[in-house]
Formats: sequence, structure tokens, C-alpha cells
Amino acid sequence: MNKKEILIDGYYYDVADFIKKHPGGSIIEYYTKSGEDATLAVQQFHLRSMKRVTGIMSSLKKRPAPENEIQLDPATLKKNRALTEDFTKLYLELEREGYFKPSYVHIAYRLVELLLMSALGAYLSQIKTFWVQIVAVFVCGITAGRSGWVQHEGGHYSLTGNPKIDRYLQILTIGLGLGQSATWWRRGHNRHHAMPQRLKHDVDLDTMPLLAYNAKVVKNREAGRSFMVQYQVYLFVLIDMLVGGLLWQLYLHPRYVWKHKLYLEMATMIIHHAILINVEIWQWVLGSWITAVYLFLNFALNHSFMPVTTEPTHWVEYSFLHTADVEQRPWCDWWMSYLNYQIEHHLFPTMPQFRHPLIKDRVKALAEKHNIPYVVNSYSDAVRKTFKNLADVAKEVKEM
Repeated sequence: MNKKEILIDGYYYDVADFIKKHPGGSIIEYYTKSGEDATLAVQQFHLRSMKRVTGIMSSLKKRPAPENEIQLDPATLKKNRALTEDFTKLYLELEREGYFKPSYVHIAYRLVELLLMSALGAYLSQIKTFWVQIVAVFVCGITAGRSGWVQHEGGHYSLTGNPKIDRYLQILTIGLGLGQSATWWRRGHNRHHAMPQRLKHDVDLDTMPLLAYNAKVVKNREAGRSFMVQYQVYLFVLIDMLVGGLLWQLYLHPRYVWKHKLYLEMATMIIHHAILINVEIWQWVLGSWITAVYLFLNFALNHSFMPVTTEPTHWVEYSFLHTADVEQRPWCDWWMSYLNYQIEHHLFPTMPQFRHPLIKDRVKALAEKHNIPYVVNSYSDAVRKTFKNLADVAKEVKEM
């Protein structure tokens, strides 16, 4: 019999029969491997539905977890327990102080901003002057990108704090704004959050054959010497982002919603394309490219040049060692919709993101106490490191 157990708070829970029922999909299997501890992942992923999770866990067979079965050396086990204790203490303090509570004023601001920017883009598009048309496409492209930021929060249940309402808000913003599937995005993005920069686990590392953020994702010499990888430092913005965005929008997402009969998501995606039916092809391509660059480049600034890992890693160390913050300033807070606080976001994915600037000093103090790096790059340095990493990886795989 193939035993499947996950370690939570010092107990092994038998999830062999539950895996197929898990609402988050097969991601739960990540934590059934030796050396893994799901305690903080369950705590932070399921903050909004902990009552339901507790009920499910009480129905599962459990047994105490002997130290010899956890398969970590005594020093690492001691370190991890101290880190878990201090992190949980910080989490409970932040929860008591209201940092996880939604702000309906902030939600209204985000949605009204999208409506006003959409209206501005539509108005400018009616003015038949070439340069005004360019501005209109730029505004519409950025608006679509900002709908991506809003849907991202909906996918983490950090907007209203009500998972059902947030899922509907995510479906509307990603479907109408980007023509994409909320469920497809949520399934993949949760895997990224579970184990960021973990090879064969983090789907954000699965970028071949378009590009390689790390030489370890290149399977063979021939793949590493391909035109796309060898010139990725130039193609990243010019080609890769547009191709990746269109592949999502025109193939992967439609196929997914059709296969899984997600009719509401399908409807919002159809409406998105219907709105653009009279847009000229050059405007659509340029707008799609602007949206893709705005989203993918800003995502890359937090992770792509950070180290990868193949080993079990503590939830807190994943956040500190494999993600980085960017330019903790108001202008960047707006431009990146608070995802410049990526460390804080990975530690507390269900916290409304506009509150991350308010907790950064306490998160930094946690890192300092445990002698873990807390990396903050300026925006320009993050861009420079992103492109330098692309060039370095191309050179490394060429010499494989």
C-alpha cells in the first residue's frame, strides 16, 4: 500500500484517500515527501477556511511523528522549530491587530481605478490621431495588467476575505480584463507559493523552450544551445512575453475551461474578446505586448535571479531565501500593486497586500533574529539583475 502522510503540528495525517478530494488539487502531494512539514503551509494557505480544514483533519487518521521519521538532522530540526515558533507568534500578533481584515474602501478604490482607466482608454481610442491611438493602446494595456494585479489578490482570497466572493471577483477581473481563466491561474500559482524556486515543484520555473531562468531547468546541451535560450536576454521582452501571454490567452486557458466545463469563466473570456472585436490587429498585438511586459517583467523582478533548491525548505526560508522585495516606496507600491513586498506576500499570502508596507519592519526583524537574509533591491537593480541572470544562464548552458 502506498502510504501518503503529511506532517502538521507534530502529527502525521493520512491523506491517501483525501488527495483526490483536495480542493487545491494535487499540490497536497508536495508535502507527502520525506522531510516536508506542512504546518505553516496549511496555516497560511487556509487561513480563510480554517474551520473547514480543522473539520477535515479531525476525520483523518493521525499518529505522532517520531523525530527519526521526520528525516532532518537534529540541528536543522531545532532551527526549524524555533523559526516556526517565532513566525507563528508574529502571525498571531498581526491577526489580533487586524492586518488580515479586508478594507472595502481599498477594494472599491481598486475596482473604480480599473473602470476609470478603461473608460479613459475607450475615450482616447475614439480619437483618430495616430499618437493618441498609441496612448490609448498603452492605457488599455496597463489597465489589463492592473486587472491582473486585482485578480491575483482575488485568487489569494485577500480582497474581501470571503473565498467565494473573491473567486467571483477573480473570475470577472481576469476573464474580462485579460481573457484568461481564474481556476487555471489559481492552480498553478498555488504551486508556486507552496515551494517557490523549488525545482520540479514551482511551475514558474517551467519556461522552456522559450527561456531559462536557471541552468538547472535545461535538460540537455541541445536545448541550452537553442536560439531562444542563447538570445534570451534580448528576446525576453521583445518576443518571449508576448508569445507566453498569447499562448495563455488563446490556447492554454480556453482549452482548460472547455475541458473542465467552467462556463462562467468561459463567458467572461468570450466577452473580453467580443469587446475587442473592432480593434485593429496592430492595436491588439501592441496592447497584448504592453500587458505582458507589465505583468511578466514585474513578476520576474521578485524571483527569477534568486537561487533554486531541490531540498525540503522551511516555509519562512522559502520566502526569505528564494524571493526578494523591490523598492519599498509609494510609487513602486502603485506600479507593482504591493507585489514589490514579495517576501511579506509569500509569508502571508492571504493578507490584503496594501498592508504589507506596514509589517515590513517586523518581518525584517524576524529575519535578523534568525540570521536569514532580507533582500530588498531598488527597481533599477532588480531589472539589472534580471537581465544579467538571463545572460549568465545562456552562457552557462552554452558551455554544458
